[in-house]
Amino acid sequence: MRRPGRRSGSGRSGARRGGREGIIRAALHVFGQVGFEAATVRGIASEAGVSAAAVYHYFDGKQGLVLAACEPEASALKARLESLGRAPSGPTSHTLAILETAMAWALQNLDVYELLLAGTAAPRSGKIWALGRELEAACLRELEAALSGVSGWSPDDRSRIEAGAQALWAAANGVICLCLRLGCPTSVGPLLSAAVEPILAEMIAAELDRAGAATPHRGSAAR
Repeated sequence: MRRPGRRSGSGRSGARRGGREGIIRAALHVFGQVGFEAATVRGIASEAGVSAAAVYHYFDGKQGLVLAACEPEASALKARLESLGRAPSGPTSHTLAILETAMAWALQNLDVYELLLAGTAAPRSGKIWALGRELEAACLRELEAALSGVSGWSPDDRSRIEAGAQALWAAANGVICLCLRLGCPTSVGPLLSAAVEPILAEMIAAELDRAGAATPHRGSAAR
């Protein structure tokens, strides 16, 4: 997913500092510009202002660079989502908080997001792909846990809960694509809420209908 413009702090001036961290920054910049497949160790070394040998001193190639850059950020997102699970809130508010946290993380870490979750910058195999799918699965598990507490849904309704989590996740990632086209607004919350709240409200209403309960107004979901 190539995108117009770059965030402040990206690019050659921020990457040319040498050392392990400088090489990682340079690699993310190059991956963001040309994609994983087209990127070369020589190009990354040039961006970092070091030799190709210096890159290989720290990493075993492009895959090692991606993992070194992405694993800490993936762990940080998981920790944020787990902390949300410990905070008292209603299931609908919890669901929205999970999506807002994940999408805000994506906008703050666009290079990492593209490599792990967008599915456009790395091969559909190997450790990079596995790390992305593991992170996505962690996000979906948090959504499923939140949805299992929605009135009218039972933890036994696994297929409905899983489908609901996947629908919300797909809508939220669509918001990220729109944000990229619009130039990454500073706050994703309002746009995300506009996209997912109607879906969530419809899910709840459908489950209440199925359970034979009175159906709430379609346009709102109690928080």
